[in-house]
Amino acid sequence: MGTLSRWLAYARTKVESTLKTANRDLDELEAQREAATADRPWVRSDTEAPTFDEAKARIEWEAAQAARGADTDPPSAPAPSDSPSSPTGQDAETVAAQLELEERQRESAARLDAIRAELGIEPDDKAGG
Repeated sequence: MGTLSRWLAYARTKVESTLKTANRDLDELEAQREAATADRPWVRSDTEAPTFDEAKARIEWEAAQAARGADTDPPSAPAPSDSPSSPTGQDAETVAAQLELEERQRESAARLDAIRAELGIEPDDKAGG
């Protein structure tokens, strides 16, 4: 029976040690997250839509980040994933969406011109067309 009690004591000590280590790691991760989100309250929000104050804080934070990036980053050649016409810092998905939107606008304008030509209507610049 002595061996069994030693193994149980060892197992209990091992479990307690593992739990202490896991709790310490979790505390460190929570502290890192708090530090990373301290100036970004909208990240911690659990509401479906941002409040006015959260939206305002996010806009101000992004403007400050953009200003800070413009001040600290030396001008350089764009990265291969950046489009030459896009501002630095946009992710590839945003650039792709912007390019797709521009392509759709060109196609729409071409279709509209074709319809006008077919109907014999001249574009009226005053009407915004």
